[in-house]
Amino acid sequence: MSSVVAPRTWARATGRERAGTVAYHTMMVVLVFAYIFPALWAVSMSLRTDANMFVANQLIPHPVTLVHYQRLFEALPDLGRYFGNTLLIAVSGTAGTLFSSSLAGYALARFRFPGSSALLTTLLLTLMVPAQATLIPQYVIFRELGWLNSPLPIIVPMLFGTPFASFFFRQYFTTLPVELEDAAAIDGAGPWRTYFRIITPLAGPAFLSLGLLTFVQLWNSYFVNSIYLSRQDSWVLTQALQSLIGRYQAQYGAIMAGVTLVSLPILVAYLVFQRWIVRGISMTGLAN
Repeated sequence: MSSVVAPRTWARATGRERAGTVAYHTMMVVLVFAYIFPALWAVSMSLRTDANMFVANQLIPHPVTLVHYQRLFEALPDLGRYFGNTLLIAVSGTAGTLFSSSLAGYALARFRFPGSSALLTTLLLTLMVPAQATLIPQYVIFRELGWLNSPLPIIVPMLFGTPFASFFFRQYFTTLPVELEDAAAIDGAGPWRTYFRIITPLAGPAFLSLGLLTFVQLWNSYFVNSIYLSRQDSWVLTQALQSLIGRYQAQYGAIMAGVTLVSLPILVAYLVFQRWIVRGISMTGLAN
């Protein structure tokens, strides 16, 4: 019997099992608090007055002020442009990654050809190569192409998929029964029709979970964007918020107001799609 006892078996559980259940839930509560506390603190700072900005007992601000949100829009009058730039990169990069990586993952899961095992091994080995190792060659290539200060250096590589996303889809597709594709083949469906009409609808949880993870990564990205997007009109939201930190002082209230606004779309998406995210990750076998 598991050490974590379900509610309906609590009355029949031993003392050791009950202690394990209490310890498990206590640990979960502590972890949840550790994760959400920085976000709560950012929201709290965005609502404090300047005098109370760094006062320890102001987790619930008193008094509450919205002046930092006003200052944010005054300091960043082009905030709408930065939002549009960020949304373009995040949506385009996510769509390209899902399309290309799902095709690669499907091929690795279903097709057997000479060197397929070596190709999968090579794909996994590339996961250990840090992105910084290839940054300089990529920068030189994109500079020669004249793509700097445009979203192309960030979007175009995502159109060819990523090793992690390809492996993610490969793991998910291996959980689907091959008999579905055999039945489609008997009905005269080719590989492309089988993929788009049979496999893709069944892989909805994988598309949703990986899509949201990729979108969040691109939405919050700063390092790569700061390399390729140096002109102010091409900035994304993270670069705009970074500009509020000066050499000698920083507008902490406006920064936290910006962090709060930037985080809201991601928070809402996670709350709405959390069930499908958990299902998609668990079915790929990557949860552990």
